[in-house]
Amino acid sequence: MEVRRDPRNFIFLIILFLLINSPEPQQQAFNTRSHYDEIIEREWNALDILNRTRYGDFDPGRNRWLNISGLKDEDGFAWDLLEPVRRKAQEQVKGLFGDAGNGALQEPMTEERKLPVYKNISGYVEGEWVRSSLARVRHPSDMNASSSTLDNPFGMVEYDRNLTGTGGPVRLHMTELEGKMRTDENRTISEVRAKIVIGDHTSFGGNWWEFVLNGVHFPEFGGMVLTTTSDRYAGIFALPHLQLTQYLYTTSQQLLNGTIHDTIERQESRTFPIWNPWSSAVDGASEGMLTNPHCEFVLFLQEHPVQFQLKPGQQPLGAQYDLDWLEHELRYPTGSPMDRRSPLSMSMVGFSPDCGFVIESKGPSAHTPSESVHLVGAKTEVFNDRARHGILAFAITLALQLMFLINQMKETATPSTRNRVSFYTIAIMGLGDGFAFLSLIFMPLFLGTSQLALYAVAFLSLFSVVLELRFLMDIWSVQSTEQMRQEREQAATAGVTTPQRPNSPAPQAPSAVTTDNETLPLPATATPPRPPTPIIIAPDQDDPTQTATTPTIGTTATATTQPQAELGALYSRYSLSLVALFFITLQFTTMRATARAVYFNTLCFFYLSFWTPQIYRNIMRNCRKALRWDFVLGQSAVRMIPIIYLYAVEDNVLFSKTDYRALMVLAGWLWVQILALASQEILGSRFFIREGWAPPAYDYHPILREDEEGATMPIGSTQSPADDTGDSSSMSKAGESKGKGKKVFDCSICTQDIEVPVIPVGASSENSPGLGGGILQRRAYMVTPCRHIFHTPCLEGWMRYRLQCPNCREILPPL
Repeated sequence: MEVRRDPRNFIFLIILFLLINSPEPQQQAFNTRSHYDEIIEREWNALDILNRTRYGDFDPGRNRWLNISGLKDEDGFAWDLLEPVRRKAQEQVKGLFGDAGNGALQEPMTEERKLPVYKNISGYVEGEWVRSSLARVRHPSDMNASSSTLDNPFGMVEYDRNLTGTGGPVRLHMTELEGKMRTDENRTISEVRAKIVIGDHTSFGGNWWEFVLNGVHFPEFGGMVLTTTSDRYAGIFALPHLQLTQYLYTTSQQLLNGTIHDTIERQESRTFPIWNPWSSAVDGASEGMLTNPHCEFVLFLQEHPVQFQLKPGQQPLGAQYDLDWLEHELRYPTGSPMDRRSPLSMSMVGFSPDCGFVIESKGPSAHTPSESVHLVGAKTEVFNDRARHGILAFAITLALQLMFLINQMKETATPSTRNRVSFYTIAIMGLGDGFAFLSLIFMPLFLGTSQLALYAVAFLSLFSVVLELRFLMDIWSVQSTEQMRQEREQAATAGVTTPQRPNSPAPQAPSAVTTDNETLPLPATATPPRPPTPIIIAPDQDDPTQTATTPTIGTTATATTQPQAELGALYSRYSLSLVALFFITLQFTTMRATARAVYFNTLCFFYLSFWTPQIYRNIMRNCRKALRWDFVLGQSAVRMIPIIYLYAVEDNVLFSKTDYRALMVLAGWLWVQILALASQEILGSRFFIREGWAPPAYDYHPILREDEEGATMPIGSTQSPADDTGDSSSMSKAGESKGKGKKVFDCSICTQDIEVPVIPVGASSENSPGLGGGILQRRAYMVTPCRHIFHTPCLEGWMRYRLQCPNCREILPPL
């Protein structure tokens, strides 16, 4: 016999050989280092210009330009849009705070005049953007893209981040963590970093972009100015010249002079070069030579005042606007009660200096509050608290999954019950839990919070995967052993030939029906062969077909090695499928909105189809009652909860868009599967399948006929039909009055009588008790292929432990 060797050792040796013989990392080429030195020198020159300039030195309206990338006249940027955008930003400040806001733009705020805004702006806001009437259309020839076309050998220039539509979604994630931000002594200004995710409704497939902006935040009045920085546009060096007033210019210039100086020094001291510390790429990488140029962004954000939702007669805590205490309590909670307050809200206005479009947040006064209310979100502390609640709820669902799974594994503890369960039903559940485990492991990289809680829940999900794999192994062992036994029986039947006379062939009994995976017994209407000699089963409940003969050494080795190899292949296929599914899902997270929605809807549809394989197995094997109903209903409910959360809750922690129509389709599909399982258990596994669509299978609930030709009457009748005897019982009289007969048999399991309807001789099937009394009346009894009759609960309980007739020990087909 050929012995299969484990290929993992060979693969490990190949990888080790490649690592040993791989070349050492080469030093940077001379041209690369010299180009990097040129970039450093260019940054020092831009910083020197920033130190020497004053407010008003950059004024495109008066033809005043600076020798900085993007701020020169020959660069061709649409800086004529800067002044209208700044006026609109000033109007937002004055509209929110009135004269107090106008004063905050001109001079430092005193303690008595401080405005009700958060000093630390870390958090997120999201909403809709609309195209402003200030925008103007620019052609590629107006953008002076010669530098880009020289770097691009193909000569094709297509700008990314180009918002050509009239509106779309936008989300901003601001980072200003305590201890990591750089600010001045009085904390009148601080550095801020924001990641923006912006989309365009009118683009093909719902295109969207994600990039990073750097800027400054003024905690006194909640204003922010953010900009991108690239080789074409030195936005961080031009940031003070984009401010609204002279006071803001001076404050931002003093801060950036120090922070930029420190950044360049760290850039020089690093072993590996950082080409652009202020890069707009999310991963921090600089733009490559062959990448398309992108539109630059300048955003003006204004925080809305915080409003407390007080009860009648209630006063706010502390001072009138004691937001310092509130922010400290949010970050370092002590359990003190806090008033209900309005969520974090901002207004936005921005423009692209090279692409020429102007955008602003959708909200009053240009739009009604019912349409949109600008950008709304939550602070980081509130978001973290909501994320912890979501993680706790998901942990509860995993615990409930484990409880239902353990109860089902206890219920299916015998080969007979495991043979009914569909392997692919449990496999789909296992893939779902494995996908949840991998997602929870990598989720701290995206959420940046609750790492310990996520890892704890990931361990719980991994424990669920281990139990499901163990359950799969038990099911596979039973079903593969059953399949091998059937293959041996088919091979033995095919190898035995019976000599017959050519002129007078002997009558043959109908043979068993053979399918691809199993051999099904004869229907109840066929003439059964002579019952075999009873065999006494040993207490270990071994299969008589296995104990009848003594296997050879080669047969034992083959039977032992093959299941082990199959189980090893099972684990390998599961792991590879899970990893492939996870990486494919990661790729689709960066695709356009339409393709991403189609993929995730399809993925959820197939995930919620875990009852479909069980329905198919019930049909093919004509079995039912494979799973507990608490397992079916419980697993359906707890596995649907996370999907409902992601599809129906607007402010979920993964920022997924709500889709109630897709949610209704998914819930309806799951409900249809549950109804199919319920109907199979009550009305039979094939009640909705036409004859011929499924292979023939034995029916344990046949319509009993009294005629001898049909040979459907069970063995062991204790009484004659009620309509032929002189029995005057009420039941017999009722049967006679309806023209239907009944017979009484003995159940050898419970030793009680079974009263079943029987079609009398010459009676029509249309008026038979089995049909007239309904399908439920026939479910009260079960007739085996060896023509023994039992109560349905009695025989089903017996067949949970062995598929043999209690009377003659003949092998029974599964339920």
